[in-house]
Amino acid sequence: MRRPNRADKCTIKIFLVFKKGYYQDRSPIEQFFILLALAFFSVFFVGIFGTLLLSVLSGIPIDQLSSLGSLKTNPSQLGVVIRALQFVQFVGLFLIPSLLAARLFSEAPARQYLNLSKPFHPGFWLVGVSALFFSIPLVQWLGELNQAVEFPPVIAEWMKAKENEANDTVQSLLGLHTTKDLLLNIIFLAGLAGIGEELLFRGVLQQLFQRLFGSVWPAILLSAFLFSAMHMQFYGFLPRFVLGIVLGALYWYSGSLLTAMLAHFAYDALLIVLVYQRPVLLQEEPVVDMQTLMVTGLVSTLIVTLHIHWMLRHTRTNEDQDHSSASSDLKS
Repeated sequence: MRRPNRADKCTIKIFLVFKKGYYQDRSPIEQFFILLALAFFSVFFVGIFGTLLLSVLSGIPIDQLSSLGSLKTNPSQLGVVIRALQFVQFVGLFLIPSLLAARLFSEAPARQYLNLSKPFHPGFWLVGVSALFFSIPLVQWLGELNQAVEFPPVIAEWMKAKENEANDTVQSLLGLHTTKDLLLNIIFLAGLAGIGEELLFRGVLQQLFQRLFGSVWPAILLSAFLFSAMHMQFYGFLPRFVLGIVLGALYWYSGSLLTAMLAHFAYDALLIVLVYQRPVLLQEEPVVDMQTLMVTGLVSTLIVTLHIHWMLRHTRTNEDQDHSSASSDLKS
């Protein structure tokens, strides 16, 4: 019988590294850094392959794809390019790392690890969407407060550049005013974000942080912080942070990542439709005065708080959730 050579041993090691549940006994901190490594390599390789493929299919040089602001093409083709790059980001940054984490951090099926199941109570579907819709005035108010924060000139200049870069990309898509573009924007802006971001930040990270802290609310706050920071839009950090908190609470109290995905998707889709109907909403200046924003923001805060209170009343206790998870493990 042939003895295994070095190549065989490397193949065995690679196989073991990606064996189901291989890292399940690692600490949450170790799993967090493993997730970072997975995300880095996934973004790198998927980004390279996706950009090369897009360059070949579109005939646009790679250097222009890396700088969309200098891309000389018609708005329609620009929209196609941006959506394609968003899909590459969705696969590389969100989908692959989340699915690999579900495989490597647990022997349970990925659907169970990520809590891709029905919520504890059917009302969570409606309450989740409603909570996000009613948070819009609060988000607008917090956005204006965030804009008023003063940073040191050097940092502020860099932040503004990042902000403008992100805004230009989104406005390039939202500025296309056909029914086809509206539907595509809902799919690529709302759909991919609702699925991908919830998989990573609520499905994986919030779960890791909960194990780390032994409590759910520090996990919700930290995952919401990273969720907002990842967008690299610092003048919109505060409203995204609050949205991340609401989504984290919805995920935890409903016991289902699907409810957070639906609420996230519905929120983004509504904003896309509103901008489609009223393009004036794209302008940076507030459409209403600050005093009105404050009043509506406070009312919005109260309503969202009542939604979270409803979640508290209709969730299962932690013991019930743990018992349910244990039962599922035994059945599987």
